[in-house]
Amino acid sequence: MSDALADLRFGDVLTFLTVHRCGAITGAARALKVTPSQVSKAVHRLERQLGATLLSRSTRGVIVSDAGRRLIPQLEEVAARLQQMRPDAVTREELALAAPSYLNAVFLPRIAAELAGVVVRGLELPPALVRAYAIENFFDVALVVGPEKLPGAWVNTGVGQVRKALFCAPELARKLGAGPVDPKRLAEVPFVTPIYNFNGQFVPADDGCPLDHVKRRVGHQSQTLVVGLDLARSTGQLIFGPAIAAHAHVARGELVEVRVRGWDVREPLTLAVNGERVRARTQKLLAALVARTVDELGG
Repeated sequence: MSDALADLRFGDVLTFLTVHRCGAITGAARALKVTPSQVSKAVHRLERQLGATLLSRSTRGVIVSDAGRRLIPQLEEVAARLQQMRPDAVTREELALAAPSYLNAVFLPRIAAELAGVVVRGLELPPALVRAYAIENFFDVALVVGPEKLPGAWVNTGVGQVRKALFCAPELARKLGAGPVDPKRLAEVPFVTPIYNFNGQFVPADDGCPLDHVKRRVGHQSQTLVVGLDLARSTGQLIFGPAIAAHAHVARGELVEVRVRGWDVREPLTLAVNGERVRARTQKLLAALVARTVDELGG
């Protein structure tokens, strides 16, 4: 490929990489603010210069060919070099992260600070929808809680464990007494519980609490854990959820963790990265950042 480098156009390389990232010619055209015809011409020109077919047609539109996937790492390196040689050329690198709302709140600001110059986009998706949307290339990176692994081109890296626990306002904690608390005592206190919307109806969601829904006194309800934690803080109710989500509330003294006899709930946290859309160096950086944050915040 080195003999062809002299004739490569920066715009053509960038256009093909944008098609790869967006998963469609029309999507790349919108991102680059050009017409689909211009995108197609740029890719065809690059294919002639490299002597390889980069895109192929499928029932779902265009996909990157096997030859294109093999060349992507080299083309990314070429684009980076050309960008350094042309400081006037402005590129907009983006990274879309799909995760539950509480993980977005914790990790998205840290990722944005770490990846200087990259525009990050947070997509709030429950775990049940992450796998479905991964197939459609709606995002580049996902944080998955539980045993689920994303298939195909996704690189799955274990980055720690999410510890779940019981939390409440300090006044309620004093009434419950020093732990570990007997689980039977919790049936007397209302819980803030998660819900989701299904066909226009609100349905209770599983929060992983060892005390079953039918044995709990239902209190306030919320579709997001972030709101649920605020409800528990302000209304004197219990809430069960990830310690990493409650970390800021606990640090400010707004909530305290209630130790319950026999409760020790932990789930694996996986960083899933689309290996065809995210550079290997960025994958390693993200894995290290997430693992470090989990350790720092206590899982």
